[in-house]
Amino acid sequence: MPEGSEKLSASQLHEKAIVVDGHVHIISRVFHEGIDPWRPQTTGLFDFARAKQGGVNVVIHALYLEDQYNRYNYTIKQACRLIETLYRVIETNSDKMELALTSADVRRIVASGKMAQVLGLEGGFDMDGDLDVLRFLYRAGVRMTQFVHHRTTSSFADSYGDEVQVWNGINDRGREIIREMNRLGILIDISHATEATQFQIIDASQAPVVASHVGAKHFSNHPQNLSDELLKLVAAKGGLIGVHGHGSFLAQKYWDWRRSYETASWRTRSMQMMRAPNDHSREYISELDALLHDEWKNGPSTFYGTPWRETYSDKQPAPTIDDYVTTVDYLINLIGADHVGIGLDLMWGTFWLRDFDATCYPKLTEALLGKGYSPETIQKILGENWLRVLDTSRVDVK
Repeated sequence: MPEGSEKLSASQLHEKAIVVDGHVHIISRVFHEGIDPWRPQTTGLFDFARAKQGGVNVVIHALYLEDQYNRYNYTIKQACRLIETLYRVIETNSDKMELALTSADVRRIVASGKMAQVLGLEGGFDMDGDLDVLRFLYRAGVRMTQFVHHRTTSSFADSYGDEVQVWNGINDRGREIIREMNRLGILIDISHATEATQFQIIDASQAPVVASHVGAKHFSNHPQNLSDELLKLVAAKGGLIGVHGHGSFLAQKYWDWRRSYETASWRTRSMQMMRAPNDHSREYISELDALLHDEWKNGPSTFYGTPWRETYSDKQPAPTIDDYVTTVDYLINLIGADHVGIGLDLMWGTFWLRDFDATCYPKLTEALLGKGYSPETIQKILGENWLRVLDTSRVDVK
């Protein structure tokens, strides 16, 4: 049940807390669109400038490896390019941000007045599951990775969005990768996996796992949402649920509307590109990059070309802060306050929380305080839970 609160205002509590968003995609915009993420953008929901204004202290990057790069296993190539992009942004803005490898780094960086950056991957790391690639990425600073390759089944794990399901979850190679992630201290993200894959990852991992950007099936039957059984297993393992800010994850009515809205036009040209095994031309990757650069700016699968407030319409339902806190409240009562965090996945607008961009994180604190939660509980949800799972991701494997 909600607890009593100390005499702190929402703004005081928000300023006191370490605020972590566990699923951020801003580096993809830098790569594809060439934006300066420390300049407030009129398009899109997140940039560092607005996040700083919104009191965000820590960004966990979900460097997004589009499924198009999984073909011909350009996965690791794209991972390297996005990591290099993030490093350049950090070096150019070293007075404002710094890479964190541990929670102790996070606290030191935040105390210095800078924004801490934690390096993670969305979309796997290598279609073959090469352990030396994994070890190299750890040396490069990666501290969290989504286990599956977004919507592409890999050589070791099934992904929910791929029609090709071959492993009924994960295979022995997948279990070997999990052991190495546990040994290194790479936090495993079960988002985008099939339900069978998620159950098997949780069972195989000796360390806590997270679902960085999901909701509860109790509210929406979105295929990425987790059942009560899975939510409880994540918590029992010591893990965390990052609550998504997209309406389709928060309520069935938004998921139903989204499905009625989406059409075949969302299958973009880049999604349809295929490279024949005997095609060794260098033009393929240049053409794919160019198409994705254009699609990030101009759609049709994103709306970054439109100022974010204008992407909403009266005809389109959009979730509210109350919808978001309803999911948070449900999870707290189901699995406990130690296992809930923020993973908004803020991108371009349209289906996300109405009138909410990266300046608006204090609204979450205000809503949680209004719900009756104590400052201690709110601080856990805002960021302390994310720091705890980063601390516990490394184990002496048996």
